This record gives sequence, structure tokens and C-alpha cells, in this order.
Amino acid sequence: MDCFAVCGNGYCGVIGRQCQGKSCGFHKTKEEQERSLEKARERLRSLPEHQQDAIADKYYGGVRRW
Repeated sequence: MDCFAVCGNGYCGVIGRQCQGKSCGFHKTKEEQERSLEKARERLRSLPEHQQDAIADKYYGGVRRW
């Protein structure tokens, strides 16, 4: 499988069961997943400073990982 979430044993790291291949709603290539993550990071960087601080505090222990 070419999905970003498939482990070596054929199980999906997202849903925790055998990979369903391209019919799975979570199926993405590694490149598609990286583009998706970069889009999310861009969105976070576009937020006002106080919102970025609040998100970093709540979910990332105060560290901006974007």
C-alpha cells in the first residue's frame, strides 16, 4: 500500500485495523499527507498571535510547532 498510515504489518495507524486500500476514507499518499499538514500549518501561522498562543498552550504545551 502507498498510504501514509499503513504500518509494516498491513494495519492502518489511523483506524487501527487492516488497511482497506484506496476505498478507505483516510487513504492518502505520503505526499498528499505532507501537503495537507503544510496547509494546516499555514492556516495556524495566519491566525492572530493571541489565537496561536491559545492553541499552542492548549494542545502543544505552549510550543508553536508550526
